Amino acid sequence: MSHAPMTLPHPQPGVAAPRPGRAWALPRLDSGGVLGGIIALAAVLRFAGLGHNSLWFDEAFVVWVGAHRWQDVLPLLSGHDFHPPLYYLLVKAWIGVAGTGEAAVRVPSACLSVVCVPLTYALARRVASERVSLLSALLVAVSPFQIMAGQEARMYPLLGALTLASTLALAVGVERGGALRWAGYAVLAVLMVYTQYLGFLVLLAHGVWVAGWERRHLGAWLAAMGAAAVLYAPWVPALSHQAAAQQARAWPQQGPAPFTLSALLGLFAFGGSLFGMPSYFLPGTLAPMERFILLSPFLVMLWRGAVSFASGRRGLALIGLPPALTIGVMCGVLLGRPVVYPHGFSFLSPFYAMFLALGLVDVADRVRGRRDRILAFLAAGLLLYSVPVLDQYYFDPSFRPFRWRAAAELVRSQVRPGDFFLYVEDVAVLPFAYYFREPHPAMVLRAAEGLPGGHARPGFTRTEAEALAAKHRRVWLIATVTFHTHTQDRLLPALRSAFHIAGVHDFTGTWVYLLEANPGPGAGVVRHPPSPAAAR
Repeated sequence: MSHAPMTLPHPQPGVAAPRPGRAWALPRLDSGGVLGGIIALAAVLRFAGLGHNSLWFDEAFVVWVGAHRWQDVLPLLSGHDFHPPLYYLLVKAWIGVAGTGEAAVRVPSACLSVVCVPLTYALARRVASERVSLLSALLVAVSPFQIMAGQEARMYPLLGALTLASTLALAVGVERGGALRWAGYAVLAVLMVYTQYLGFLVLLAHGVWVAGWERRHLGAWLAAMGAAAVLYAPWVPALSHQAAAQQARAWPQQGPAPFTLSALLGLFAFGGSLFGMPSYFLPGTLAPMERFILLSPFLVMLWRGAVSFASGRRGLALIGLPPALTIGVMCGVLLGRPVVYPHGFSFLSPFYAMFLALGLVDVADRVRGRRDRILAFLAAGLLLYSVPVLDQYYFDPSFRPFRWRAAAELVRSQVRPGDFFLYVEDVAVLPFAYYFREPHPAMVLRAAEGLPGGHARPGFTRTEAEALAAKHRRVWLIATVTFHTHTQDRLLPALRSAFHIAGVHDFTGTWVYLLEANPGPGAGVVRHPPSPAAAR
């Protein structure tokens, strides 16, 4: 029996011959198709269950502003908030078309969060390889931090898209030049600072990058900033008014601000909340060393990502300065006041994703012949951290705090004619009123006047409580995270003299108390609820 001689097939034109020792490799796919699939995945994750979670205070405030007339929006923001107007105007226009439903008001954020995926790819492509860019886009697409922010009616997805777009426009401007390109950068820059004041720190990072690595373009950058300043000038009086109001504000004494670098890194890495890590809203229970151990794989990859830029410091600075400078400055600010909590930095997560992708690819490239397998295993291993977080986020109702919808449904099922409502601080009014729209007599109890920096005044008095009990035998007390011990000590003593507790319900950071008038002195007390850390 004869055997034909075995011959190796000749490689076809344009197709590389197989290399020895590379028995397993990722298939070669069209980059455009891969990116399209990643964008589709991002859209599915952001639009799935978009209306599942209740609106919390900040979202309800956005809806409240959007429900006013166009001419009233800017004065409202100037007097009641510390944010620029662009996002509020966008939502105002959107709800005129789509309405104020929970899912509807979050659609702009979901769309903008999806837009961040191709923008991440485009920016990463300016400084890194195709593999790094696609992996960066994938990390943003499946990031729990990005998904949570993309399912909120807040301005951070818009800020993220404009931060990426302006940084990309800056890179294009210094590489190709041209008045139109610099004009485009100026427009994106002014839109960014019309969205959130943190945008000023991003522009400062851009200026440092130009001065340090592209000095020949410093004049063009300054001209773009001059044009942006002219476009921003109409908002400066309102900004000054907001800043003065914030300076005079009596901030609650809640202990250390919940912002820590470990909390922020946990959110960047896997959305927080694992094994006692701080979550999107609430502080965690892990000790600093335990947090370090849990985050160590991510820290190693971030370090490798930065080291891989050793021969390209221009690129390192382009994508490293915006997060480093913004977080560094805000660390100093947040030591004094709880201005922004960790979830407010979600717009920087694409920059984290780029460094993580660079680190993963750098480590995988060190294993010759198996780099694709190693890269897949490393990426999958780190992404496994996100699986339980996303599982809880989508399917566990108690994972997300501030269940105002459930609180309103409970009250609606038990309320009687003549019941009175007491709201503890203004932050309890808007989210509850969004779900409970039936007319009802109400009062807002405020204790901020008694805080350091405020004007002390007596709290809710015994005379007021007794008069209330004489007119309304049942009172609903609606409270949220501002109902901490200091507030309780100022507001509850009078209530204890006139009412006793008939029912209490905890909706994860939102409390509903049913108080009934005492039949006589000493019939009962209003008990203290738990006092979690405030979140905003």
